[in-house]
Amino acid sequence: MTTGRSPDAPAGPHSAGSASQRGRTGRGVRDPFRWIIENPGTVDLIGFGTAAALMLLFGLGAGAIGWWVLFSVPMVLAGAVCRTRPLLGVIVIGVLAVSHVLVGIPVVAGDAMTFYAMFCAVAYGSTAVHLIGVAAGMLGVLVQASWFGIVALFGEYGGVGQAAITFVGLGIIGTITIIAIWALANLQRARVRQLALTRDRAEQAVREREQRTALAVADERARIAREMHDVVAHSLSVIIAQADGGRFVASQKPEKAVEVLGTIGETGRAALADMRSLLGVLRQQDETSFGPQPGPEQLPELLERVRAAGLEVDLESEGSLDQLPSSVGMSVFRLVQEALTNVLKHAGPGASASVRLVRGAEGLVIEVVDDGQGTDPTSDGLGHGLTGMRERMSVLGGTLQAGPLPSRGYRVRATVPLPADHGSPAEADGPASPYTTTDPGTSPGPAADDLRGETP
Repeated sequence: MTTGRSPDAPAGPHSAGSASQRGRTGRGVRDPFRWIIENPGTVDLIGFGTAAALMLLFGLGAGAIGWWVLFSVPMVLAGAVCRTRPLLGVIVIGVLAVSHVLVGIPVVAGDAMTFYAMFCAVAYGSTAVHLIGVAAGMLGVLVQASWFGIVALFGEYGGVGQAAITFVGLGIIGTITIIAIWALANLQRARVRQLALTRDRAEQAVREREQRTALAVADERARIAREMHDVVAHSLSVIIAQADGGRFVASQKPEKAVEVLGTIGETGRAALADMRSLLGVLRQQDETSFGPQPGPEQLPELLERVRAAGLEVDLESEGSLDQLPSSVGMSVFRLVQEALTNVLKHAGPGASASVRLVRGAEGLVIEVVDDGQGTDPTSDGLGHGLTGMRERMSVLGGTLQAGPLPSRGYRVRATVPLPADHGSPAEADGPASPYTTTDPGTSPGPAADDLRGETP
């Protein structure tokens, strides 16, 4: 336990924070008031060192270096460590104060430093130093009162009564002085603690602001990454499927190759528009619009592109999808887009899919089911599609289940809660999907995500 370190000491944690602030503000020693506050040890050394030197020069000039100088000078010098090392200051000044009494010199000029040492012990020291400082002050009062009481007892005109009056009077005066110094020191201690607390709160506020900024940046990066993944993965999957089929069509039916190339061009242009929209956000071009954000109303167009890539897909909708919140509408589109992209990539040849949207009083249910091979044994499992879908649902407060069905195929099912004012008077859930199983033991869950070739 370091009992003698002051809260204002340069080596403390707050001074390190202040030093970093000086580096940030660029003021440093050019601000003298700041420098005085942040360097108490150096300031005290200069002040008390100058006082001790002047006292020594005064003694030399008077031509008499007496005991009062020999004791006073080191006591004044010891004051330089009282704020930064209050325990050391109390010990040095206390020993010197008792020593000059023992050699027959009851009072010296340096005795004033005993009050300063006690003040620093209470204001800047730990609890133990606080108690030691008060005890040393009371001991000094007792020593002085006893000395003058003895002098009064054996003096020429003294006696027991005079000695008692002197002892009691000096004891009361000394005790009052100690109490007054103790009260002032406690006020200073409270002020130091308040300043430290204010500084800590300011530093904590800075850290929290930086953390909030970092979290906001991370959230935005994750959002943009999801958008980029959905745009690029879907569009490239369609383009690759069309290109692979286009080679065969070009050799067998050249006239059909024009239709394939047209689908590739339309898909590429749509992907380019989405990419430009994302880049516009990154460049903070708030006033530039590259077209509306995708939503449920664009699902038929999406399904047409998927059908053109060779996947049979049906769309079933129950309840009105109008007036959905923009964030929900875009997430619905992206979820269906990603789910159908996974069907194209992993379901295998000859697969078909169905998309079902049900809007009820409790929210919106999105279900994409295919009758393909369910899992893709050739996948490396390094994709992020399911992770992105789950993050989208989590942001909206919804849930996502994805996994292979018991017999054949794969199902992605998401539930998104809707605000009360966006509710629909239609039935909540509607009829069950023909692909949905109610057996808890076979219901797909998050643990089956990696079987599709995605990283959960």
